[in-house]
Amino acid sequence: MHLRRQCRCGRLETRTITTSEMLNTYSAWPGLAQVYRLERQFQWWRNGRCYRTSCEVEFGITSLTRKQASPLRLLNIRRTHWGIETGLHYRRDVTLKEDATRMTSGDMGKVMASINNLILALIRQAHFHNAAQARRWFAAHPAHAFALLTTPFSRS
Repeated sequence: MHLRRQCRCGRLETRTITTSEMLNTYSAWPGLAQVYRLERQFQWWRNGRCYRTSCEVEFGITSLTRKQASPLRLLNIRRTHWGIETGLHYRRDVTLKEDATRMTSGDMGKVMASINNLILALIRQAHFHNAAQARRWFAAHPAHAFALLTTPFSRS
């Protein structure tokens, strides 16, 4: 199964997945339903010319049968994983600098993670899609930040 996708950043990504159920009879891995090989090829384009290419290969297993997850669905599941990685972990690690913190003794790491989760929830509540942009905006408008903290959440 091949899937080609053009990104807004000028990157062309081609993903090819090969799945198999043949190892199910040989492997003692609990719940094994399929194995897969996912190859991602990237081309970066600017001014109509490809200026860089790269290739990644990933091997994986899943407990989803072919009936539950066709090759196309497995591609989408893997793509969703990276949405979580860039949507949550990047915001926490880069924007909120969670990995750089020195507050790790006792329960302080858990407390900071909870505060960061609250910050991200408040940013979403304020209808921002970019956490860094929201931080800058609220830093320049502290009254709005305080109002966001004291206003009940809406269900929208």
